[in-house]
Amino acid sequence: MLDETIIKDQAGEEDRNESSNAKQESEMNRRNFLRQTMAVASGLVITSMLPPRFLKTWAQQVAAPCPPGQPLQTIMEFKSSSATKTLQAVLKILDEKKTYLAPPDNGAAGVCVTNTGQMRYMAGYDPTNPSRTWPTTSGLPSPGPTLRARVGDRVQITLLNHVDVKNFPGTLDVAEHGQACDQNKSVGPGGTSINTYPGDPSFETPPNCFHGSSTTNLHFHGSHVSPSGIADNVLLNIRPSPIVNGKPTVTEQTVKETFDRIFAACAHGHQPLLWKDWPLEWQALQQKLLQAYDRTASWQGQPGKLPRDEQLWPQNEKEIAEMRLPQYYIGAFPNCFKIPEWNGQKNSMGQAPGTHWYHAHKHGSTALNLANGMAGALIIEGDYDDKLRPFITKQRVLMLQQYAAVLSLLRSGFAQQPSDLVYVNGQYTPVLQMNPNEMQLWRIVNACHSAEVALDKPNGIKWKQTAQDGVQFDPRNYADPANHNSAFTVPAKSKAPFGSLASGNRIDLLVQAPSSPGTFKVTFGGTLLLTVKVAQDPAVPPIPSPMPFPTQEQFPEMPGFLVDIEPGDVKVWRELRFKSTPPTSPTFPNQPSTQTIDGKQFEMGMVDQTMQLGATEEWTLYNDGGAAHPFHIHVNPFQVVEILDPKQNGGAPVKLPRPYVWWDNFAIPTGGYVKILTRFVDFTGMYVLHCHILTHEDRGMMQLVQVVSNTTNMQHK
Repeated sequence: MLDETIIKDQAGEEDRNESSNAKQESEMNRRNFLRQTMAVASGLVITSMLPPRFLKTWAQQVAAPCPPGQPLQTIMEFKSSSATKTLQAVLKILDEKKTYLAPPDNGAAGVCVTNTGQMRYMAGYDPTNPSRTWPTTSGLPSPGPTLRARVGDRVQITLLNHVDVKNFPGTLDVAEHGQACDQNKSVGPGGTSINTYPGDPSFETPPNCFHGSSTTNLHFHGSHVSPSGIADNVLLNIRPSPIVNGKPTVTEQTVKETFDRIFAACAHGHQPLLWKDWPLEWQALQQKLLQAYDRTASWQGQPGKLPRDEQLWPQNEKEIAEMRLPQYYIGAFPNCFKIPEWNGQKNSMGQAPGTHWYHAHKHGSTALNLANGMAGALIIEGDYDDKLRPFITKQRVLMLQQYAAVLSLLRSGFAQQPSDLVYVNGQYTPVLQMNPNEMQLWRIVNACHSAEVALDKPNGIKWKQTAQDGVQFDPRNYADPANHNSAFTVPAKSKAPFGSLASGNRIDLLVQAPSSPGTFKVTFGGTLLLTVKVAQDPAVPPIPSPMPFPTQEQFPEMPGFLVDIEPGDVKVWRELRFKSTPPTSPTFPNQPSTQTIDGKQFEMGMVDQTMQLGATEEWTLYNDGGAAHPFHIHVNPFQVVEILDPKQNGGAPVKLPRPYVWWDNFAIPTGGYVKILTRFVDFTGMYVLHCHILTHEDRGMMQLVQVVSNTTNMQHK
């Protein structure tokens, strides 16, 4: 029953019911869409739990014209309370069978097939208003709920992992089967079964290969908060709750009292950094759950035979002895941090208000998690929003995602597969309504696992970019003539480095509708993304003349911590080299390139870069081969000051003019480089940098970095 709505029962768990309270028009649109997509395939659904190439020994894809776009749905928002200055949310990782559109194998434009498969997803509700749950319909992929808070507020999330691992028999959860890479077996010449991923012998080795783990965590992409403890800690691993009689045993009710204590301490600036900092009852529960898992987990099909070096509690014990916060937890985890305000000091930063996002960040499964839709927008408001609000009628949060139950390399077999389709807010080529002369603020998040979405020059509508990667423009960049109805390239244009929408990038646009009704296509590389329908809404008064763009003087002032980094402050210079290396022998069809940074793949036990707290550094990032690798580093944004793109400017490097644009994700041109300036301020701790083409990150294009204190208590007397 794919079109059932999700509602909350009195116990707080989710039930699937045909609810008489299902209210939204968008929900009916979702149901209609589902019927249309099912009709597209003429009754045939390709089951993505198995590789389509394998399926094709007895079934063929049935393609038909893609269904027409439906009205754009608004993603449910959970907002911080103005009274408590706290954003509260319960986020659940669940799973179900979902149906979605995909391109046919030949990649024909305007033609779709319908796929279905078991997918993990994010559900949630605001505990201060638990009757509102997201998503409102089941059976279709969608983003997670939008989280909206303000600089200075506290973010407080109860994360629950309620995935039923029995629903994923064809993929790994951890290394329980005696192997750590998912496998794809395709039918080769003569009808023989051939291991096409990771090959036999394997051309990929753990942890740098695809393994569809149901373990999870949360990364708050764009947040300037601690990478340690219970803030933006992507080194954590939260495994699914045990399930008894079809129900998880670790729920929001069972952890509420303990988490309330943890959140109360967080409100006073305290968070667990060591095992001993957890409440005693949480220590006892987690030790019990982890030891029970270690005793009962299967190994190569044999329950209770998990080798000690694969067990979780012994690993936690090692980290406890090393005075680190242990990595492994079961069922639930409390995320909490304050969105920092700038203290006015040069050696510090605040949080840039803007469009950010959150997603699961389990190495080896990150691309699959995004392909399943496990991401949502994180909107952080501040003076930027206050100054722009008088110029707009409304904001639009546009989450761009590619959906798939199985990643391309695990389904392609003997031929390259076309790229997964790009959806907007869980819909394919939706229709966005604007009134004539209206101005809206579009917050666009490229949450695709790999797709570049470089917007073409608009036709009919007009726009100006106001922010990149959640950081506002300097008013001078906003007013630059190049920043007017511009097309966006990936990587950004060297002469006018605005507007890149590589995977992980965000842009904010002020969008002005024309005076006359009509329909206008928004495209990327000629591919339709969405349609703008300009038509007067009879429920609102007409706007007599075009709403004006703010002038340079009216645009929000640049906060003091976002002034340009001075090259003269640099004390450390580094070089990093990103490279996709093609296979040297055609042992397996469609064998992927090897993904490395500085000639090696990610190694969990090795810190690759160590920076001092407060340091200003210049990094030169080279792309020695492969796609334009989007470089992303957690916690601290950076400024691009020089680009060498062999395809632009005659192949000569370009020094960018001031004021510099801030980024946290920048696509390095193929065969070229970018130079960035960055400051490592406010937070020590361990985190990662990586390529945000997440199929590259999962397969090794990532490094572990740490920021260490630059002070000591040692004295000489």
